[in-house]
Amino acid sequence: MSLALIFKQSVIALRVNKLRSAFSILGIVIGVAAVVIILSMGQGLKRLVTDEVEAYGPNVLDIAVKIPESDIISTAISSAQGITITTLKERDIKDLKDKDLFPYIEAVSGQAFTQDWAVYQNEEKKIIIYGCNADFVKIMGTAKIGKGRFFSEDEGSGLSKVAVLGDGLAEDLFGQTDPLGKKVRIKGQSFKIIGVFQPQGGLSSFGGIDMNDFIYIPLSTALKEVLGINYLSEIVLTVKDESYLPQAIEEISRMLRRNHNIKDAAKDDFQITTMEQILSQVNQISTILNLLLGFLAAISLLVGGIGIMNIMLVSVSERTREIGLRKSLGANRKDILQQFLIESLIITGLGGVIGAFLGITNSLLAALVIRSQGIAWPLTISWLAVLVAFIVSVSIGLIFGIYPARKAARLNPIVALRKEK
Repeated sequence: MSLALIFKQSVIALRVNKLRSAFSILGIVIGVAAVVIILSMGQGLKRLVTDEVEAYGPNVLDIAVKIPESDIISTAISSAQGITITTLKERDIKDLKDKDLFPYIEAVSGQAFTQDWAVYQNEEKKIIIYGCNADFVKIMGTAKIGKGRFFSEDEGSGLSKVAVLGDGLAEDLFGQTDPLGKKVRIKGQSFKIIGVFQPQGGLSSFGGIDMNDFIYIPLSTALKEVLGINYLSEIVLTVKDESYLPQAIEEISRMLRRNHNIKDAAKDDFQITTMEQILSQVNQISTILNLLLGFLAAISLLVGGIGIMNIMLVSVSERTREIGLRKSLGANRKDILQQFLIESLIITGLGGVIGAFLGITNSLLAALVIRSQGIAWPLTISWLAVLVAFIVSVSIGLIFGIYPARKAARLNPIVALRKEK
């Protein structure tokens, strides 16, 4: 019997049991769509983070506080454990700006922040107060002034009470009114608005912390007038060229150890990280996350395959007399085996196509919804996930269809014909 005729008979058999076939296809559709959506969104998140990091450029160094003799390098994690590292000082920034010591360093900015209320007339909003140096805009590639200007180094060293607003905060407090020259109150003190940033997307407005709602003030003012502390949480700097990075890391480490009275490098209370290292960490985390999520999504495909096997076994039981009749009319084992395998492949193949289409469509819709919230989420589809999910779905049809097909092919025609309906 030709494959074309067997294929036709398989289609007819599936059409006779439309509801059962539809539910079988649905299981594969859900599995394939889940794989495509999850891996596409994971790839989009990776692109988002990568684009954000790359925006700073390859010649950026990040100096974060670190618990000595441990791998814990983030202030947030340290604080969560009840530990505050206070050894990173403004003196370190001053030394980093010394051209005799570091002629290859172009810009340096420290960081200190807190959360409080910003008030203008009858409007108020809880915001992040971000203390930084004048070089901040030279380092952060995503930070562009939209109105006015950023504060100067002299304003920073003079403890001036000036501020630059994120675009979102400016809109919330001032609406359509020009905020330049106006004053907002922070912790009972008045700060003059001298600039407003352009809207920032990407990670700056992702994960519940929106840099568009930050208020930026000079670092010295933040430390002495607002926070009442004398230490930093982080320093970010740029060098002339990434070829200087190895030299910079070695010489900066030596300077920080001297300033912090550290004799043993194993007891460093700081961690210097390059953008390349950060990207490498992002890629590692993304790979692990995608594998985990992909595995979880693939379970639904496995469940769909088991469902197909069960349904095909039921189909064999229900069509015993039909199988016996066909065998008595000349159909051999191979013909019966091929028909049931083709039925299984049609179900999984059709489910794979529909699932891939829905996965692609919903991935794009989800990305558009996220972009509508002001996040520069890339419109990314994991075509590898689409291809793999489809191939796996068809393979599942073949694997889980073999046992029912072999069972049908091995039926004794005489026994099958005697089976009552």
